Amino acid sequence: MEGMRSDEKERGRCKSSLTLWWQTGDIIARIQKGDKRQKKGDKTLLSQANPAAFSHSSLHSSLQPRRRAMAADPAAAALGPEREPPPPPRPLSIVSALPFWFYLTAAVSLLALLLPHLLSPHASPPLPPLLRRHLSDGRLLKLHPGPDLFALTSRPAANSAHHHPVLVLPGLAAGSFSFRRLLSSLSSRGLVAAAIDLPGQGLSPPPPAPPPRTNPLREIMDRGIFHAFEHLVETGEVPFQEGAPEASHSFYAAAEAAAAAARAVDALGLAPVHLVIHDSALAAGAALVSANPAAVLSVTLIDTTATLPAFPSAVLGVPVLGRLVLWVPALFKGLMRLCCVRGMDAQEADAHRAAMRGEGRRDAVFEAGKAMNQSFDLREWRSSSERVKRLPMMVLWSGSWSDKWIDQGKKVSAALPGTKFAYHYGSRWPQVDACEEISKLISEFVALLPTIATGYRSHNIDQSSGESTEAHSDHPAS
Repeated sequence: MEGMRSDEKERGRCKSSLTLWWQTGDIIARIQKGDKRQKKGDKTLLSQANPAAFSHSSLHSSLQPRRRAMAADPAAAALGPEREPPPPPRPLSIVSALPFWFYLTAAVSLLALLLPHLLSPHASPPLPPLLRRHLSDGRLLKLHPGPDLFALTSRPAANSAHHHPVLVLPGLAAGSFSFRRLLSSLSSRGLVAAAIDLPGQGLSPPPPAPPPRTNPLREIMDRGIFHAFEHLVETGEVPFQEGAPEASHSFYAAAEAAAAAARAVDALGLAPVHLVIHDSALAAGAALVSANPAAVLSVTLIDTTATLPAFPSAVLGVPVLGRLVLWVPALFKGLMRLCCVRGMDAQEADAHRAAMRGEGRRDAVFEAGKAMNQSFDLREWRSSSERVKRLPMMVLWSGSWSDKWIDQGKKVSAALPGTKFAYHYGSRWPQVDACEEISKLISEFVALLPTIATGYRSHNIDQSSGESTEAHSDHPAS
């Protein structure tokens, strides 16, 4: 009997301990949830709890209501003990909203100051000293028919030239300004060197815009619908008829740019020439060679491409970004270093930026980029005629720009069989950061060619035009 009593006492103590453990856990959970009303009473209950004070009957009576509730609601039994709802979020104070309104006000004020300068027409700023000096060294050729082109010529001292002149056609947005040091270096090696800015490029004025096509709907809205009946009764003709579409005529196209460059060479009296083609001027240079094969003695390609120009002209077509790039020096300099040449200093970048900020020049660069001949094929052009096949050629390619660009150079070399190929250490605009290396390679290539004494006359360079060409020194006002 005493053993059974001791077992019953032991079971009672265990049940009391379990009950105390459950109530203690419940109290701790309530304290953690922040129940301030019951926190004080629960702590008192926890301090006064005594394992000996609990009996089997009290444990059964305390668990009976909970069992009945869980039996009545199976969903509550599955979810476990009832949880309190989360506290509501605190409302935002005025102090926490002040930074947002401060930054919003600052951004709106900055846009209000910049947008009038970026979107409104205004006078062109003065030219930087480097660009002003370059403008004074060259001249603007008044060509007939147009467009007019800017040209820069560098001659050796005391007329000591021993070979035919070297003519450079700069790529997109490069202009003759970027080749000024290369021309000077070539003249110091005994060569007459010249560079011509293609239409709308460099310091060449933008060509006139083509006249807009008539719109019948616009004429009806302007004159009225009854004007058509009156015109029909009086003349017997139906008005507001849209004419046949005219053939596309753009001065930025390769054929038109080549014809303008041919007239410029004729005006300068340089033919025949050793032609140097840079970057995106490939299609125009090839058209110049094909139309005037007797005017070209050799061709040198410097990082040329018909589809991947170094300067991203598409940026200038974005409404706000295009103006922002040309008006913020840091943005323009970063764009030039990223895409064209890594070693360009601030003064030279500012001169290139000023050359594009003139009236209509930004649109001219953008339109020239759009007019690039994306379907031009070097291999097809090389085999187009016997004269082009026999033409001496050299390709100078950047070996330090990128692996993708090196692979592009290998494709160009494969498309021109029998062409001399050489890597240089400059960028895609090597005339800026590797002009001495490029000058040496060109002068050595020209010196190896036999001097051809021809009776070529410069006025025959553009026989297809049948128009006279006039050249005048006319510097636009800065």
